[in-house]
Amino acid sequence: MEEYVFIPDQRSSGEDVVVALEKVVAIDTELDFLAAPAGGIGFALPVTVRPMPVADELTTRGLEVLEVVPQSGVTLVRTSIVGPAPAAVGGTFHPVVNYTMAVADVRVGRLRLTGSLGPSGAEFFSIALQSAGNGNPVSNAVATLGLKNGGQQLTAVSDSAGIVRFGLRAPAVMDAMLAVEPGFAGHWGHFRRKADLPSGSVIVLDPIDLTSAADSLRHFLPPGPAGSGKGVVVGVVDSGVDRHVDLPNVDGDEDSSIGHGTHVAGIIAGNGANGYGGVAPGARIRSYRVFDDPDTGIARNFEIHRAIEQAVADGCHVINLSLKFERDANPSQDDRVLSLAIENAAEQGVLVVAAAGNDFRRFVAFPARHRDAIAVSALGWEPGMPANAYDRWTLSSDRGDPDRDDFFASFSNEGHAPTRIDLIGPGAGVVSTVPGDRYAPMSGTSMACPAMTGAIARMLSANPAILAMPGNRARHQAMRQLAFASLRKHGFGAVREGGGMII
Repeated sequence: MEEYVFIPDQRSSGEDVVVALEKVVAIDTELDFLAAPAGGIGFALPVTVRPMPVADELTTRGLEVLEVVPQSGVTLVRTSIVGPAPAAVGGTFHPVVNYTMAVADVRVGRLRLTGSLGPSGAEFFSIALQSAGNGNPVSNAVATLGLKNGGQQLTAVSDSAGIVRFGLRAPAVMDAMLAVEPGFAGHWGHFRRKADLPSGSVIVLDPIDLTSAADSLRHFLPPGPAGSGKGVVVGVVDSGVDRHVDLPNVDGDEDSSIGHGTHVAGIIAGNGANGYGGVAPGARIRSYRVFDDPDTGIARNFEIHRAIEQAVADGCHVINLSLKFERDANPSQDDRVLSLAIENAAEQGVLVVAAAGNDFRRFVAFPARHRDAIAVSALGWEPGMPANAYDRWTLSSDRGDPDRDDFFASFSNEGHAPTRIDLIGPGAGVVSTVPGDRYAPMSGTSMACPAMTGAIARMLSANPAILAMPGNRARHQAMRQLAFASLRKHGFGAVREGGGMII
């Protein structure tokens, strides 16, 4: 049996949808499948309908209702009815689509990498990791060694003494790539493209300095005053948000341990001291966890649709989507399940801000390219990262004008037609909150997106008349116009930065 998402022709109650689905298994004649709007599967009537079966007969007749979104009537079903998708009275069926977080590297998927301490024995190539702050060993850090000959990559984790042993018998490596991921250990990690390393080399990791040095986020968008963003509710549809000493204004689902949603929330509304707060520290965060599995890092369109609908019902003004289509080969491809939720949000006066994606200059990913969403690309600031920080892999030769320290992030997507970029935000080497009352850097349009979400929240807080408008398309348009009212361009051109960055 395959799973599909059923979309009723009109917004319906859960009971109405179940009634419509019961008709599917009651049809007594062969169905003629026809292409339905927006990629769904429909069929032509007339048909002969037997008396309605009782609900518990649905499964035995080949259709099982798994869950109904009460606000929209969108339904997750499992079916064995023959055909590419079953036909339904009063609606269409659509495929289940997978989404991933729009973070630009693999660290989120390997935060809990175990069983990879590497081989034992002095003959194996090793390095030692130390903190530059106190000289202590750094344990449980993921390190990758890329060898020039053959392009082989070896990955292992540092032990309690900070030693990383790779599966390579060699006294030294030449012209190798070395990457030590930051994880949640309070350091910047390490990245070198061409390193000559004798076995036993000591690699010093720069600690995260929360007292003085600005990262790219605080360089471009210094945190607002304590009340900045007050009165604005932001829905974060992500991996959940962990309890954190600097995230007092959070309700909803807790982090699944991935850490991505906690990082996003801190960018929007963190209350960190010494200049390491979020863009709108007075905003209220409402968390909706859709990335439940830290191993796969995948969320389905049905769960994201459900979360957006719930965020609207809960009174969120802005919704942050730091996520993207997992496989997105067509710049015009549409996921009707998520499109419907975004359109419903706009009709009820809610603004959706979405990450443009991290496909290294490809077109804008879905859902950021939806006409009712604001698509955000990423830039960075080179002085905001230590000389050997892991996140320096995000640097590019595409430099700002007039500030040559600004760069368009190497990973960021662009607004190639028919897609477009609306805004640009800091997304390279951004330090924010992570589980365990800690801070860590991450890179991606996942980070640029909440930076602009926070900036919009800050502007909305200063414009209470817009917040007080009825929840309809007019309020959505007013919010959107406000987001574009005060922008700064960085010299990357409209294809890369749209109108620029909110200031």
